[in-house]
Amino acid sequence: MTLLTEYSEQFHAAYWMVGLRLVIILVLAYLIGPIVAKQLRRAESDRKKIEGSLKIGDGDRIRFSTSTPGVPVFSVRNMVWFTAIIGCIVLFSVGMVRHLSFHSKAWDLAIFDQVIWNLANGNGWECSVRNVQDLRGDHFEPILYLFVPLYKIIPHVGWLLGVQALALVGTGVLLFNTYRDKIGELPSCLIFLAFCFYPPLHWLSLADFHPIALAPFFIALGWMGSRKDKLLVLIAGLIGLALCSEEGLIVAGWWGLWEFTDRGYWKFLFKNQPEATEGQTLKAWLLLIFAIMFWVVFVYLAAWYIPAHRAEGEGYFYVHRYAYLGDSVSEIAVNFFIKPWLWILHALDGRGLSLLALFLVPLSLLPLRRPKVLLLLLPTALYTLLSVSPEQRSIFHQYTAIWIPFLFIAAAEAIPLTKKIAGRLVKIKKSPDLYKLERASILVTASILGFLLFSPLFGLSMHPEIFTPEDWAAEAKGIVESVGPDDAISAPSALCPHLSHRRVLLLKPNTTWPTNEELIVLPDFPPGE
Repeated sequence: MTLLTEYSEQFHAAYWMVGLRLVIILVLAYLIGPIVAKQLRRAESDRKKIEGSLKIGDGDRIRFSTSTPGVPVFSVRNMVWFTAIIGCIVLFSVGMVRHLSFHSKAWDLAIFDQVIWNLANGNGWECSVRNVQDLRGDHFEPILYLFVPLYKIIPHVGWLLGVQALALVGTGVLLFNTYRDKIGELPSCLIFLAFCFYPPLHWLSLADFHPIALAPFFIALGWMGSRKDKLLVLIAGLIGLALCSEEGLIVAGWWGLWEFTDRGYWKFLFKNQPEATEGQTLKAWLLLIFAIMFWVVFVYLAAWYIPAHRAEGEGYFYVHRYAYLGDSVSEIAVNFFIKPWLWILHALDGRGLSLLALFLVPLSLLPLRRPKVLLLLLPTALYTLLSVSPEQRSIFHQYTAIWIPFLFIAAAEAIPLTKKIAGRLVKIKKSPDLYKLERASILVTASILGFLLFSPLFGLSMHPEIFTPEDWAAEAKGIVESVGPDDAISAPSALCPHLSHRRVLLLKPNTTWPTNEELIVLPDFPPGE
């Protein structure tokens, strides 16, 4: 599928119209955002007038209010929790309705559902849907062990979709908690709302289940630890990120080195430094050791562990996505440095630039104001943009998972004023508080406009067909219910997620499995495919 065809189908618009929508988002965000900020500022001023007569809790100092005394008010924090609950319900319901209406697929919901069921039943990492004896030959994803106790209670795909929804919305809650003391609760609430409306988040939630979709939560957790100077929380976030995939290991190692240099920990490696305390020296060594350890583990996985679990005896499977740079990891690394024009031209082609625009415009381009923070995305950007896989270079698949939290972190970091900028703004009679509120309002306005124009859940790009049962759904459900729990099956992709709690489930047209069991071959759904 070409880029033009893909965007036309997903966004229900011609390619030039997609570009026009992006321009409209930017223009309206910067026109409407300041107006929204002034209205919120006025509401805050009204709240102060009646603050003495309306008491809640000491921790809930910022409230939405009216100028009418005696009218109940709601704290921003309560609004965030209420929105978070609604967000979890929406994302979980969307995933379940999509699954129950036979729109989930073998890739990848049935794959992960089956391998977790196998782990819970003592069958190891076997995954017949993927046609492999050991899924560890594909990826390193020990975070899947998290679901094994849940599958021992009730084996159901709802665990995967539910935890994924909690993790994605929880990411926004952690970002709110990270910035509410730094920029205020109201701007932080607007950041959270922008996160909930962000179109790539919705496309990610519709990409079935993937362990990497849990990574945003650990990134937000680690960032909260970093900004609140809690090293153990930061390390916990890095470890959680590393357990999601081998890509998570690369990013965790890079992030650890970034923290090590950005926070000046390199100055405290040795206690004989005049400014170093014992605690600072310990933190510096811990961060450096973990960062190096993540990269060492990745090299071990890519060079030995993952290939050792591949029945084909191949090297690291995903090398083929970068074949234009070489046939092995080492050759790709060498050509990356000696032939940079190859990957630069590929990364910045039409698909690559379109992906960046769809990421940045619904954030009003705010992340570009913090290039130092965007450096955290360097491994992910290279991993994504250099690939020849169209799925990796679009917002419609799970490969956006690590982009999303880091882009929001960069946007949030761009909201507070630096001293130099603050001085300049004072001259034009704009207070720092109003400036922060304006930036946050522009951000949430752009995100809401992006939601209306690019989200699959609502608006001009809505895909109601993915939640609507097909004409053949009733027949397919009857066939699924007629199959015995221990039968060996070869089934079409649309049926696999409904039959994956068995050891032998093959994805058609595959009908071969080492156990040579007698297979029941199910009819194609949709019919004729």
